[in-house]
Amino acid sequence: MAIEPENRRCTNDAEYDFQEASYVLTPQEPAASIWKSCDQGDPAHGEVRQPEVFETEHHVYTTPFNYANVELRGWSEGKSAKGPEFLADIGSITIVEQQPIVEVIVVGSGCSGNNYNLVEWWNEGETLRNCKGQLIKRQRVENLQGQHPAWIQKALSQELPEFDTLEEATAFLRKIQRIAHGMTSNYTMPGSLMSGLYENTVHFRIGDTSRPELTPYKVVIRGGGLDYEDPFDERIRYPADYVFRLIDIVVKKEGRD
Repeated sequence: MAIEPENRRCTNDAEYDFQEASYVLTPQEPAASIWKSCDQGDPAHGEVRQPEVFETEHHVYTTPFNYANVELRGWSEGKSAKGPEFLADIGSITIVEQQPIVEVIVVGSGCSGNNYNLVEWWNEGETLRNCKGQLIKRQRVENLQGQHPAWIQKALSQELPEFDTLEEATAFLRKIQRIAHGMTSNYTMPGSLMSGLYENTVHFRIGDTSRPELTPYKVVIRGGGLDYEDPFDERIRYPADYVFRLIDIVVKKEGRD
């Protein structure tokens, strides 16, 4: 049955027929004439190409990331059990490979909740401002709730310490209250007291190894959390820090084009 899209030509709200409105709306001339369909591509796109076929191998790096081809910036707590902790957005892990990078798989956790991970792969001299005619060499994944145990998580989830005095126990409870107050902005908004005691795994598919100008050999990895960290003292910072524990760089295997 043909659809009569009368509502699309109706500019008067009073005459709009809500019963006749449909989610299936036929395009109208002249706009419909600019869209093309073809089986083998348009001559304007040049010759018909074949998909790129290649094998890959994994180069796996783990905390504390002490490798000749890895550079760490903006980190602290290198001797802690959880590994280096990176300042959000500013802290970074840069990895340079000799083979084209195809994928980046990142495992880690945040110091708070509502975390994100970033991967960028600009060539020398490139930035977001001069990347015309190519993929934007930046990806971001959000809504990562995995969080490693900080003091408040340990206090709420692990065995209580042995208190020698009532004053010591009271101070322990008051510290919990103070952190909860700070993390929830005076109890007015959700905080990251327990966003999730687990790690995040984020998978980035990057680059285009069929085009030399889009083939990445270097990646910069960053992360952070969109909740406060240490809001109850002078160390307060936002976004919160992030910890990476394992980075799996998938590269194009040599010997096959």
